[in-house]
Amino acid sequence: MTTKNVNRLISFINFFFTDNLREHVTYITARLPRVECPDCGVQTVSVPWARDGSGFTLLFEAFILTMAKEMPVNAIARMVNENDTRLWRILHHYVDNARRKQDYSQVANLGLDETSRSRGHKYISVFVDMDQSKVIFATEGKDAATIKSFKEDFLAHNGNPEKIQEACCDMSPAFITGLGETLPNAHITFDKFHVMKIINEAVDEVRRQEQKNHPELKRSRYIWLKNQEKLTAQEQQKFARLKDLNLDT
Repeated sequence: MTTKNVNRLISFINFFFTDNLREHVTYITARLPRVECPDCGVQTVSVPWARDGSGFTLLFEAFILTMAKEMPVNAIARMVNENDTRLWRILHHYVDNARRKQDYSQVANLGLDETSRSRGHKYISVFVDMDQSKVIFATEGKDAATIKSFKEDFLAHNGNPEKIQEACCDMSPAFITGLGETLPNAHITFDKFHVMKIINEAVDEVRRQEQKNHPELKRSRYIWLKNQEKLTAQEQQKFARLKDLNLDT
């Protein structure tokens, strides 16, 4: 097949792929040349518009990768009328290839947190290179074992656990224990969000207790918790009046 014919076929595929997005189902059938290899046997030749063994064009795979950044794979599968398992194979292929090329030798500041992936207390722990604002590892769970899993993957990508100087996390005992055992030189910093959450809960609990004897504290919860710079003029007056009260009993 000449280069000219290959380019024509690519243009042909691109045209009908675009039409397929307009709800016109398109099937393209092409007979590929076969070659005989003394070691591998009979093989079909590689083509420039598709990845070997994929079953999809490169353009279609690029479309799936782009859509996967914005929506669930199941939703994409319904849109393109394809089995989601086949789409996951596309994603795994490119993600795995990209991760194999990663080099974490310069990572020195680490951030980690957990997020719920579904109902029933099922979590994923996410590890981030704080200097690059880049996710470098994710794994199921939120216990100390996730730190060990991170270390194994980190070492596999030229990372040096002793080089990590800062680790930012919430106040999870499991994370604290895992970091202490796995990253010996890391100074642990608790992230602002979780620190402020605990402080706000404590402030509101005190307010609830005090309002039993001081009804003027009722309906003042957000005045104490809100950023002082964002209080309205009326809220600022109320805050000044309340904080100057002598509430000692």
